[in-house]
Amino acid sequence: MSNGSEFNAPGTGNQSAVNQPSTGNQPAISASSENIPPGWHKPLPEHLPKAAYWPAIMALGITFMLWGLAVGFNEVVSTIVILVLIGLILFSLALAGWIGDLRDERKDQNE
Repeated sequence: MSNGSEFNAPGTGNQSAVNQPSTGNQPAISASSENIPPGWHKPLPEHLPKAAYWPAIMALGITFMLWGLAVGFNEVVSTIVILVLIGLILFSLALAGWIGDLRDERKDQNE
């Protein structure tokens, strides 16, 4: 039966738990190792991806395409074509750029 000591904040609970070996898949980490409390570990991934504008550009392209379809109900053909083409171009560029960033990131991780 648990007395709830495993739910206390680090350093305030049962101090005998610090010297006990860990169970399961977690390795034993000492309290002095990089100021990480016992039983805790560094979250993964340690490397965050860089910020990119591709998702916003893709959303803008989708918005232009849908706007062209909405204007299409007024039967102004030239406006429909222009808006849908702008949307397709933005969507294509964003998709290619986003995939390129993912490939470059994968290359960095493999080195």
